[in-house]
Amino acid sequence: MLHPRQALGRRTTPHPGPLSLAGSWRLALDRQDLGATERWFTRPLPEDLSIHLPGSLPGQGYGDPVTTNTPWIGGIVDKSFFTAPAFAPYRVPGNVKIPFWLQPETHYAGVAWYQRDVKIPPAWQGRRVVLHLERPHWETHVWLNDRFIGSNDSLSTPHQYDLGVDLAPGVHRLTVRVDNRMVIDIGENSHSISDHTQGNWNGIVGQLELRSTPPRLDR
Repeated sequence: MLHPRQALGRRTTPHPGPLSLAGSWRLALDRQDLGATERWFTRPLPEDLSIHLPGSLPGQGYGDPVTTNTPWIGGIVDKSFFTAPAFAPYRVPGNVKIPFWLQPETHYAGVAWYQRDVKIPPAWQGRRVVLHLERPHWETHVWLNDRFIGSNDSLSTPHQYDLGVDLAPGVHRLTVRVDNRMVIDIGENSHSISDHTQGNWNGIVGQLELRSTPPRLDR
């Protein structure tokens, strides 16, 4: 007969903790919003653009230079910046200085695709695997290899995706589509999207990882 500790040790199989996905991701800007129709998720994105996640496009210099026509989100009451002679030097291309909020160096409102290869460890065989994105902005769609997993548009809770319990150990292609346009009209001065507050950035920040749990029990 086994000692209780031996029996416990035999029944318990160690499983790796969360696998961080922080690091370099392949990036593609989808200005015409054609990626879903053209099925970009079915192939590796080009290697010419990359970004570090967690992070954002403006934080790493991606997007368009700021101009007086940049489509900001937020109401502007005093419009004298656009007409007053005193502000003329700050309306010149290359020297635009927006006085209404903290101005990023670049601006991008649209779809961006983020992709990387992930390696599922052998110890996760038969376990439930969850993708955890703590703070994307805004709407996300996720594919694993060629399989669509789902979408989420929460601005206040993490986006979590159940990747299933049948993932084979080894390398898989993970693709995340992020859209930071006005997905739902919650008001241009809403603190969760307005340039008055956090700004309308595209990206994923916070915890970014794969998690493993026991498989769900059928009820």
